Amino acid sequence: MNDPQPFHLGTLVLVVGPSGAGKDSLIDYARQRLLDVPHVVFPRRTVTRSESDFEDNLALSETEFAEAATAGAFALSWRAHGLAYGIPKAVEADLAGGSSVVVNVSRMAIEPARAKYRPLRVVVVHARREVLFERLTARGRESSEEIARRLDRADLVSVTGEDVTVIDNSGPIEAAGEAFVSLLQGCIRGRQER
Repeated sequence: MNDPQPFHLGTLVLVVGPSGAGKDSLIDYARQRLLDVPHVVFPRRTVTRSESDFEDNLALSETEFAEAATAGAFALSWRAHGLAYGIPKAVEADLAGGSSVVVNVSRMAIEPARAKYRPLRVVVVHARREVLFERLTARGRESSEEIARRLDRADLVSVTGEDVTVIDNSGPIEAAGEAFVSLLQGCIRGRQER
């Protein structure tokens, strides 16, 4: 039976989890720890929101994003919480060249990515509810009621599969960060064995 998914030398690593779980902090930690390690790429997402102190994104207007999507600029794109997000198409060349590509995505992007790329790993970043609430409150974007509703919705979604690893980021970033770095180092070793 023919497998429609292209096999790449590199691994696409999708980092998912509820708002406030610390996905970007975990990615930043790994980026710093693996600074001198070849074949690990941390591309910037494109998003239809202004730049923020909390996330390293490339900001586009809705019109600019739609034009970029139509032109095929994104390997993956999705909408969440009224915003559009995209991962640059250039990651496909990185994967073909053997690099592991680490991206922060919505859970809605998992199935399209599974249908399109392999090997693939899904890292679910989790934190206790009270930690999530505290982190989201510190951002100042939503009221307490809106945060509670957001957390309730997040509790209803679960990510499963053989390609899934869960990392608890409720405590010091170093604990979750080292677990994440270890996973990425495993992807690098897997590339060397292929």
